[in-house]
Amino acid sequence: MTFTIAQTVIFRSEDGTLWSIAQPDKRVALTTIPARLFTYLLDNADKIISREELLNNIWEKYGLEPSNNSVNQYVSLIRKSLAELGCEGDILQTLPRVGFYISGDKVFCDEAKREDVKNPSVPLPAAQKTGKTSRGLRRIVVAISLMISAFFIVQPFSQALSPLDYDFPHSKLFAIGSIGACPLYSLNKSPAEVSKRKEQLALGLASSRLACVPNAVFIFQSSEQDLYQNTGRVFMTRCIKNDDTETHFSDCKAIYDFSE
Repeated sequence: MTFTIAQTVIFRSEDGTLWSIAQPDKRVALTTIPARLFTYLLDNADKIISREELLNNIWEKYGLEPSNNSVNQYVSLIRKSLAELGCEGDILQTLPRVGFYISGDKVFCDEAKREDVKNPSVPLPAAQKTGKTSRGLRRIVVAISLMISAFFIVQPFSQALSPLDYDFPHSKLFAIGSIGACPLYSLNKSPAEVSKRKEQLALGLASSRLACVPNAVFIFQSSEQDLYQNTGRVFMTRCIKNDDTETHFSDCKAIYDFSE
């Protein structure tokens, strides 16, 4: 697969080669892990990718030891390589405490022909209809991705997010109980006994870290290990409703906790 980035640089995922459209002989070769990371981000352009998702799909999936520091190093390397080839602007954006993002408007993908794979100087089409269609589909799930990315923050301590606005027209929440007068939801539909266990864990977190306030709702997610073994990861966010629906929230603050 080849990707045209900002009409300036072409990236070939098969071997991690980057080259300038204006100067095809000017190339940079990424090693396996940064090439895999960049391919994953390009494949998911227009979607916010959390650190957790990168660690799972770039490291753990291949039996490698995940490292937040490695993510930072390889993201920096990719940015440096793009800049060396004349790609100006922040193509690969870091969203603090949320994840990484590449705009779909900056990326066009094309299945590389066999001769193109052998010869990086062969020009590729600037844009394809399939690329536009793909970007349209990606935008449909951006709202859900924003919410999930806000929960799955890879930090070793509980943290509160800065005030943000979220609009989730395509998300679906499942009621599992309440924290005081505030409704409690989960991202997954669960049997009654599992929902009860989730409610108990959420109450424990809220009692010491995130109290119920007027017009607030809680959204809770945990790993299966934490539900039954008190080990694993727990995520909970408290959001303020801006209307009477469950689609528009503001001032979301999240808790991340884990134990091994």
